[in-house]
Amino acid sequence: MWTGNWWYGIQKHLPVGASLAPVIIAMDKTQLTQFSGGKTAYPVYLTLGNIPRALRWKPSQHACILITYLSVSKEVGKNLTKKQKSARIQQLFHDSMRVVLQPLMEGGKEGMEVTGCDGKVQRVYPILACYVADYPKQCLVTCTKYGTCPKCKRSEDELGERLAGERRTQRDTLACLSDAQANAASPNQFQQLCKEHLLSGGVCRPFWEGFPHCD
Repeated sequence: MWTGNWWYGIQKHLPVGASLAPVIIAMDKTQLTQFSGGKTAYPVYLTLGNIPRALRWKPSQHACILITYLSVSKEVGKNLTKKQKSARIQQLFHDSMRVVLQPLMEGGKEGMEVTGCDGKVQRVYPILACYVADYPKQCLVTCTKYGTCPKCKRSEDELGERLAGERRTQRDTLACLSDAQANAASPNQFQQLCKEHLLSGGVCRPFWEGFPHCD
């Protein structure tokens, strides 16, 4: 990761002498039982981009830590339509991740004093750099409409195009959500306005809003 242009671009925005710690979040649905009810869990893991990839995901190296389990319950209310239930589940995910990653947001803005292996204290800035997930969870994290590209503005019918579409950005997504909230008179209208911009319409406030240098 340290050979990429992203690293050098972020480093330019940090104070002189500061160190960057790119935070990688990973999540995957895990089957807990096979024959007793099909219990599942959503563990969330954290690791750092400073660690070589060959070591990062090896359990024996203990370079990846479990930070939380997300709720898998779909009981989010009664007498809800399918769209309303889906929207609540999506917002519950983002609300949960915001609580879990709140210390990361504060550390990314102010920095943290960390003692290195040489005994020296450095100011380190943990920046949310990457979220590793399968396609459905990529759509969930980026608030994009399922079936579209979570990285660029390509609709379902344009996914086979040879060239990528216009790149999605945090700023554009937040602007679309803000406009939809301002102009919508009901939750259904909010969803419709969001889907016109290839967004899911189930999330009003993404968990990554306010994270420094996060896009």
